[in-house]
Amino acid sequence: MFEKEERKLERSRDFYNEFVFSDDQANAAILEGMKRGKELKLKRRKAFLPIKILLTASIIIISFITTVNVSETMATYMKNIPGLEKVIEFVRNDKGLLAAAENDYIQKINATVEHSGIKLTLDSVIHDEKGLILFYNYRAENEDLFVIADNFKLLNHKGEELSISTYGGYWSADKNALSEIRISLNEEEDLPKDLIFSSQFIIDQQLQKEVWEIPFQLDENKFVEKKVFNLNETVKIEGQELTIKEVVVYPSQADVHVSLNPQNSKQIFGFNDLQLVDETGEVWDLTSRGNYPISDDEFIIHLQSNYFSNPKELHLRFSSLRALNKNELWLELDPANKKILKAPKDGKFKDVEIWRDEVRIKLETKTDSNVEFVFAHAIDQEGNIIGRKEGVGLTHENDYILYMIPYPAENAPPGPIKLKLLDYPATIHKEVSITIK
Repeated sequence: MFEKEERKLERSRDFYNEFVFSDDQANAAILEGMKRGKELKLKRRKAFLPIKILLTASIIIISFITTVNVSETMATYMKNIPGLEKVIEFVRNDKGLLAAAENDYIQKINATVEHSGIKLTLDSVIHDEKGLILFYNYRAENEDLFVIADNFKLLNHKGEELSISTYGGYWSADKNALSEIRISLNEEEDLPKDLIFSSQFIIDQQLQKEVWEIPFQLDENKFVEKKVFNLNETVKIEGQELTIKEVVVYPSQADVHVSLNPQNSKQIFGFNDLQLVDETGEVWDLTSRGNYPISDDEFIIHLQSNYFSNPKELHLRFSSLRALNKNELWLELDPANKKILKAPKDGKFKDVEIWRDEVRIKLETKTDSNVEFVFAHAIDQEGNIIGRKEGVGLTHENDYILYMIPYPAENAPPGPIKLKLLDYPATIHKEVSITIK
């Protein structure tokens, strides 16, 4: 039944079988890629391509997704900004970051350090009240080695580690392209002017003891204050209430703060088409970084930033949300008999199979669906996580997603297994427009 998918997975295993991710990278990926990501704490592991690289808004995500068509005029102009050609190419699908480059808001660093045949370069940074975006790349002299950056840290000029969190970064398989990491400070700390970007590397599964450190200094002239729009607008969609509390616009992104009525009969997972729209009809879309969960009933959505556009009018618009009845939030499977015991009533889950140490199941969906990872892990009848060190994998087909759930062939837990749904391609609809200014 799964011959086609198996061939694809085997090809991807050949290259990515030795991929290793740190705890911080995995946790940040889950927070950004899944609205309820706080439930999953992944440990360092070997992983093939579909498992963590394809988390939507992960800190490790292959940036092949195009979301915005930039006009040829704009693209040509932007590529002529001296020293920022690689950054422009990297952010070309984000109108907000392109505008930041156009307005001279990206600071060029171009500093390199080399140890053990691995060269780490900090190309440029963006600094705003949200935190830092670091654009970097690295190359190994020996191209046969499998190398990945790990254990990112930010230090002050004394070498003291700052308390940070990483969120919503991107990694590219192209060795000549830039990668991105986003850093925010804990609220009680101020970001110092003089900083050190620190990283270690994993070479062929072994974490190197050496530390790569790049000192750099933030240009305080390239810093502007955020714009805050307090809204507190409550909307009801098919009986479900949500409140848009505020929109905060930074040069790097726009954050929409949403709270849900806990009495809702449906769990709202996210928006399909949330946009900022000005008086001319220009649109700033959802980014691929997903939602940032605050609690079960509160989250922040990331949009492209319109910080530098200064429109006369600005509206927040959407027409559909992903939502599912709260009594349908659990998927229950009987792996031994390859049966679905409990699932959403629409019947989109199909075809339970066992393959090696995995349970596989298909979810019917559209290719343009915003859904990717719909669950974090399986639990047994005692509530214990199955395959605690494993990650759920996926691969896309034209009309469905194939999920691969860790399930040991030997010593399999008795009885059915359960998975809590963290997202799902079921929608509720209403045309909504909220005036921001």
